[in-house]
Amino acid sequence: MFFLRTILILSIWMAGLTVHAQSSFPDRPIKLIVPVAAGGGVDTAFRTLAPFWGELLGQPVVVENRPGAGQVIGIDAVAKAKPDGYTLAGVGVPIAFNSALGKKLPYDPVKDLTPVSEVVTQPLLVVSHPSFNAKNFKDLLDTNKQNTDGLPYTSGGPGSYGHLWFEMVASQYKLNRQHIGYNGVAPALRDVMGGQVPVLIDALVPTGTQVKAGKLNGLAIVRSKRSPMLPDVPTLIEQGVNLPSAAPFYGVLGPAGLPQDVLNKLNDSLVRALKSPALQAKLIDMGFDIVASSSEDYGKKIRTEIDLWSRIVKENQIKVD
Repeated sequence: MFFLRTILILSIWMAGLTVHAQSSFPDRPIKLIVPVAAGGGVDTAFRTLAPFWGELLGQPVVVENRPGAGQVIGIDAVAKAKPDGYTLAGVGVPIAFNSALGKKLPYDPVKDLTPVSEVVTQPLLVVSHPSFNAKNFKDLLDTNKQNTDGLPYTSGGPGSYGHLWFEMVASQYKLNRQHIGYNGVAPALRDVMGGQVPVLIDALVPTGTQVKAGKLNGLAIVRSKRSPMLPDVPTLIEQGVNLPSAAPFYGVLGPAGLPQDVLNKLNDSLVRALKSPALQAKLIDMGFDIVASSSEDYGKKIRTEIDLWSRIVKENQIKVD
């Protein structure tokens, strides 16, 4: 009897320690791995968010850039991290696109990761160097169909939203093209501004800033209405090009197996941060559209995008080396 009573007391004591440990989360800084180079839209979004989120959590959210392999290196580090909520990932669309492209991944994007929340989206933007012969997207389609050498263009990187979207468009419109791959949008944007590559397709941030400054031409915004940030850049529909809106989406993930109370706290604080008027003003001014979803809705979004783009990749025979 004494032995059983001792075991019971120890069990209650250990349970109490566990509850206390969980309720004290977080008691140290949280690492947010952003799997791209500094300076692009993904990095900008999460660096803007981090201090607001950290204030609500009561601990700093420290952004660590870990680029490479189409975001695979950074995402894999989080998939293999201890599921305690202290190592998270701030990711872009490759969380879905890498699977859609049939890449051999060291993790399963659905089974090995826990969605915390979708954070923001932003529309695609098509821009060109001022010397390029097309002044809008319709011109680009009309004047480059017979370019036997292939229209050189770039994006945020192989497998990025801009890359896959333009490959889909080029396939539909029989447009010869040549994708120039860079590791992130920052070096791609630099070379388009320098005239080494004529066309860039990427998200509104950070490319829209250069259009706003008059350093690049905005050929089209890929959304149903014009962007308040770039009111002079026409939509595709306005140009007679019937293509749906395209919006790269960014969100936060943790390793699989996050304790439910930790996940709840992360999601609740993140959503509250995104509803802060000060943070909203910053993100909207940069060109982002705020989402702030539940964990379940972000998980559903990832699965839906994998299915959608798997079909598009197959139908248009899109390949990424």
